[in-house]
Amino acid sequence: MIKIIDIDSLFDKYIEGYVYANIGKVKVDEIENKIPELYIKFGNEKLKELDGKTPNTYYEDFSGEELLNCLENHLKQKVNISDFLCEAIIKNSDNEDALIKALDKHEDEQFLLYVMNMLGDINSKKAIKKYLEFILWDYSESIRDVATELLCENAEEIKEDILKEFSEVSPVKKACLTEILSNWKNDDRVFDILIAEFIKNQKDLPIYASYLSKYGDDRAIPFLLNVIEDEKISYADFEVLRFAIEALGGEYTKKRDFSKDKTYKKIKSNPGQNSSTKEDI
Repeated sequence: MIKIIDIDSLFDKYIEGYVYANIGKVKVDEIENKIPELYIKFGNEKLKELDGKTPNTYYEDFSGEELLNCLENHLKQKVNISDFLCEAIIKNSDNEDALIKALDKHEDEQFLLYVMNMLGDINSKKAIKKYLEFILWDYSESIRDVATELLCENAEEIKEDILKEFSEVSPVKKACLTEILSNWKNDDRVFDILIAEFIKNQKDLPIYASYLSKYGDDRAIPFLLNVIEDEKISYADFEVLRFAIEALGGEYTKKRDFSKDKTYKKIKSNPGQNSSTKEDI
């Protein structure tokens, strides 16, 4: 049976022992700089709390299902989950299927986040459709965010499924799907969605302008130019729009006055900054 044990607390004791053994020899900042090195050494230390095994080897004889059950019990008992446990799960390629199954069997948010992140660490593509379900169904914001991040790395595999669902979902879910689609190239259907969402979501200009620049189609320049001409936009939004225009190969040369904009005044008040009230482009 795998012990439910806080290995991080054992590392804290290991550090304490190092500090006491080096009083007067090593400065505090030097100890802080050595933490990564000490963590590596700790991983190879035989510990009585781990039945004489090291943190690196303690979990190696258990199956993926057993290790995931151990992780779940850590969460239930509110015991810190160490990197050694997670590393033991992902370093064995045979555990990928156990991770996939865990996504279907569990509803606990923390557990699902651990599993999703581990699948992301091994670049698994087997759970792509499940990630889309996490976005389309009523899961938490944290689950949606991680699912979105993972699907952004696999936009090609999931594009058609997203396009089928896009018109039927809520604005919150559309925001996630739009971000994913912005990672795809050369599809007029995707381009039309990105433009439509950019126009529709003027309160989130920086986000949707960044999607257009990421997509990389210079046909978006006229739409960006149309919005940047608005005299009411903030300096921050102006800079984001200008960056997007330039990233797509365009330019915006009109001089604008942002002397009353709080962000602009704060930037220009910093030492060494140009104090001009006109934004020279």
